[in-house]
Amino acid sequence: MNEKWPIGTITLVSEGIVEYSAKHSDLETRISNGRVQEIKGVGDFVYASIAVSSILLLRVFKARIAGFGEDERESSFIQSDKVIFSAEPIGVLGKDGFVSGAGNFPLVGDNIYAADDRVIDRIFSNIGDHLVSLGTVNNYDRVHPDLNLQKILTSHIAILGNTGSGKSTTLRTLLQKIADIQKQLNPLVKFFVFDVHGDYEGLEFTTDIEVTQKHLPLNKLRLDDWAAALLPSEKTQRPLLARALNIARILPTNSQVVYALLARDALDNTTQEGLATLKRLVTRWVKKAFPADETIREDLKNWKLNYGNETGWEPIVKKIREYLDTVQFDSVDAIIKSVNKNNSFNLDDLEEAFEVVFGEEEVKGNRRIRGNSETFMARFRNLKTRYGHEAGILNEQHGEELTLRNGDSSRETKIYVLNLFGLDDDALRIVSTYLARQVFEFNRSRFQSQSEKATMPFDYLYLDEAHRYVRNLDDDSSTIFETIAREGRKFSVYLGVVSQIPNELSRVVMSQVGAFFIHRIQNSLDLDYIRRNVPAATNGMVARLPSLPSGTALLSGNAFDVPFEIKIQAGSLGDASKSRNPIQKVKDSE
Repeated sequence: MNEKWPIGTITLVSEGIVEYSAKHSDLETRISNGRVQEIKGVGDFVYASIAVSSILLLRVFKARIAGFGEDERESSFIQSDKVIFSAEPIGVLGKDGFVSGAGNFPLVGDNIYAADDRVIDRIFSNIGDHLVSLGTVNNYDRVHPDLNLQKILTSHIAILGNTGSGKSTTLRTLLQKIADIQKQLNPLVKFFVFDVHGDYEGLEFTTDIEVTQKHLPLNKLRLDDWAAALLPSEKTQRPLLARALNIARILPTNSQVVYALLARDALDNTTQEGLATLKRLVTRWVKKAFPADETIREDLKNWKLNYGNETGWEPIVKKIREYLDTVQFDSVDAIIKSVNKNNSFNLDDLEEAFEVVFGEEEVKGNRRIRGNSETFMARFRNLKTRYGHEAGILNEQHGEELTLRNGDSSRETKIYVLNLFGLDDDALRIVSTYLARQVFEFNRSRFQSQSEKATMPFDYLYLDEAHRYVRNLDDDSSTIFETIAREGRKFSVYLGVVSQIPNELSRVVMSQVGAFFIHRIQNSLDLDYIRRNVPAATNGMVARLPSLPSGTALLSGNAFDVPFEIKIQAGSLGDASKSRNPIQKVKDSE
């Protein structure tokens, strides 16, 4: 190592921690080869020799005056010219480059050396691919570490931190750096940023997609897409939703048959509690099946119970059976099997389909079905009211079809920003689930052989405010985001989750993340989550998170050989995230 700077002596070596003592005189700022070198304490890198040509790199996470033990009370009579530093092993730098982790440790009594800019430069020059740098290493303002972009782009990523800590700025900076070198990327690479608050709109290196100016094709939405928005219970409500979606496809051309079949089934069912209940069910469906038939309305009025004898029902039964004899279907299931699964329908059809499903359950004697589905149906009514109108994303007459699959050939613009501003959580879930599924299934279905995979797109779905729609579920169901997290790498589909509440994110998704950019986090639940789930994030690193300044992030995970803190150099890209000042500045009086 060039001109080593010894700063202390190792006093303790244990699993995961090395402590060393240093005199104040050894820590004084010095000038070496025309450069000012200084010790800043917590966050500094230090090293110890473990072989002739290898050093163990450590990161300082704690410092205290010698004589002040962790369990000792401070005494004003103790005076010491030594400082005790605690450091965590990061990895080994040798003749073959840098390797994360530590298998060998120095001995007590060995020297500890300060890792100056040249040492840090050498480490990062061995692990980056010289394409992208986001800023400077914290405590080392002259060191601009190269990241390994290949590792980042073959990993799912997470950008985490409290509001105002710099998450959006970090993503904007990363995207700009990628845009700067896009000619070196595969022509089929594309990034899609799901922008919830408008934090990424208007960037000169992106193309904006106005989601609310387009529509979702209802006939292409799958059960999982609707379930993401309506959040049905897995065992009871999800089967009802699936049934309603099938019935919605047949109602535009077969509604009268469906209503007549329901009326027939109600009359044939022997589980009804009494005539009043039976008559109410039959009347509902008969009036829908024969809306202009005044005769059958009179027959319904004449259907009575006289002294225990039921009378007047025969004409109703006759009318229904005569009509059903003229059609080719003897059950709703038979109609469903006969129609194309891609038949178009609208929200009115789906709402009516729910009525049919509830009617089927009520005919079977399930009187509580509507009450048990009220929360689920409230979400549907919200979607219909807010997004089914003339200018709504669930109205197929509104704008073009929303898709991310228009043209998979090479494009000059590689970064697209989907403006989702104004969508509530229900709409966010259905839009994001549909688009993510569309991208994933396109790659999975069309590119099977190795030769086909050579032309498979690289798709990156970066999800702002991800805790709103990539959440932990209370049941055993899975989401498309969890499927992509587990299988996406095989089909070149990668996720990026951006959130201020990491403990609410899907644990399956987070378990597959390989690149973490972690800004200031202060919530104890989130800190504990980071401590347990982020690879290479040591206790000392996590303990630093609550005090990180805005714009500084801890980089950790399999995509980073060295976990380290970085000061993001965003320039004007940070302006979009600045809070407005509510205080009006007043000029000083003359």
